[in-house]
Amino acid sequence: MDMTLTEQCREQGYCVLPSVFSEAEIEIFRTATTENLGRMGRTRDISHSYHLAGFHRFPSLTAVHTRIAGNDRLARFLTACYGDTPYYALGLSDITVNRSQHWHTDLLRGRYSHFLDQCDPWSEEAGVCLKALVYLQDGSSLRLVPRSHLSPLPLDDAALECLADTEDDIVRVEVRAGDVVMMDIRALHRGSTDDDMRSTTLVQHPKILVSTVFGPIASPLSCAMAIGNAHRMADWDRLYLNR
Repeated sequence: MDMTLTEQCREQGYCVLPSVFSEAEIEIFRTATTENLGRMGRTRDISHSYHLAGFHRFPSLTAVHTRIAGNDRLARFLTACYGDTPYYALGLSDITVNRSQHWHTDLLRGRYSHFLDQCDPWSEEAGVCLKALVYLQDGSSLRLVPRSHLSPLPLDDAALECLADTEDDIVRVEVRAGDVVMMDIRALHRGSTDDDMRSTTLVQHPKILVSTVFGPIASPLSCAMAIGNAHRMADWDRLYLNR
């Protein structure tokens, strides 16, 4: 099954690993998240929307990241993807709670895109970075353009939004709680809309997504993403963390 899913991820830009985490683990992740809402940033104009970039840095949440990064099922999948090439978690970790997300890729974009100047993310030698998205509830909010990771895309959010408007081949990915979506960070995708996230039912039953990115050690893309993300996180901290 790993080889089949690996091939799908390589060709389509994503795949779903079913039932990676148990109900007990999901509850641990959800409890840790809700107990740390006070330290999270407000990056949307919705009162019950939260985001914590680089959550692996915080002692009260380190165990969550360790459970994900050290999961045997994910390790088998990543080994099937990377073979004998050593890989690691790049430091691009996020927890989002009731947070909308427009069309984008997970490459460095906008003011941070210059960190990719010395690296062509679409070249074979750049290496492939994969994001693990851990869903803590059932859902179908993730929409993605299959095979969009195979051709160069703009590193600008407005341009990506316009590009998505012209796409006919969009899939809606259905997941169950405990599933993990493995996604090429170059894939064009989006999450919930602002209107979706305004529902007051989400206050008591929050929609939580936990993610982290893996890549081959010392690959040009991994290095560029890790360095650029460190600068991006420093800016994010100044804007949201110290409020």
